[in-house]
Amino acid sequence: MVSNSFKKGGRQMKEFHIINVGNSILSNFKNKNEKIKNIDFCEEEKWKEFLKNPDFLEEVYAFLLENPSKNSAEINSFLKMVKNKNPGEIDVYLFGTKTASNEICRITIERYLKENGFNLYTPKQISGYFWEEKEFDPKYAKEQFTKDIGVILDRILYLARKKREKNVEVYINPTGGFKPHVIASALAGFLTGCKVYYIHEEFKEVILLPKLFYLPKGKEIELLKILSDRKPRSGYEFEKLNEKFEKEIERLYLYGLIEKEKDETGKEFRVKITDRGILYYEFVRKNE
Repeated sequence: MVSNSFKKGGRQMKEFHIINVGNSILSNFKNKNEKIKNIDFCEEEKWKEFLKNPDFLEEVYAFLLENPSKNSAEINSFLKMVKNKNPGEIDVYLFGTKTASNEICRITIERYLKENGFNLYTPKQISGYFWEEKEFDPKYAKEQFTKDIGVILDRILYLARKKREKNVEVYINPTGGFKPHVIASALAGFLTGCKVYYIHEEFKEVILLPKLFYLPKGKEIELLKILSDRKPRSGYEFEKLNEKFEKEIERLYLYGLIEKEKDETGKEFRVKITDRGILYYEFVRKNE
């Protein structure tokens, strides 16, 4: 069970963890089980039979309990982030692909989290490709897979914003799943200012990803509008802009939305917008 040194009477900010579930549990379980070692995850019908088998599900759960952090990449990163915190103050939202193999992993993780006192939100399933291809055709599977990436992005954005409006600390764990789903969930975190954490099987500690995406606001937009004609501002023009937008210039420079140039003495004397700055400014302007 989860170690918990949370003391009664202490205060902990409510947390909401959005976790992208992959097949790490089954991948690790397969490696130690000769009966299923050579069954690929694309063999959907076989995994459907396993999903219907209570004894098999118990075996997988028992395997997880042997060493939760070692046998599940998602649990590994999650437990490191919530160490010494009160499970009752932590809500978890799992989402995974609409495949039997992933469903086995998701319900196994869900069971583990519930038994350790965490609060579970209704999970969301997205197209798993293998199931879609089996039931329909490759073209439909591809289209549905692509469509559902956008759906999950919208869903995460909605949940993250709602929770943050209620002063809940939102974390996004994109460790598991297909690479496009990892990208979508991480992007949602960057867009909403949530904490995005990740752990690789070779890493011993969780990594909080830096903010790789930033939407300008307030006076930053005003500055980008001025610079959107792509003309560099130097000399007196630069000095006036720096006088009015000093903090905004530093922030936009940090995120690569503008460039600053220095003279031979190291003094800043010129500023101009970057291609990324143009892109972000157009995005913000169209969504005003």
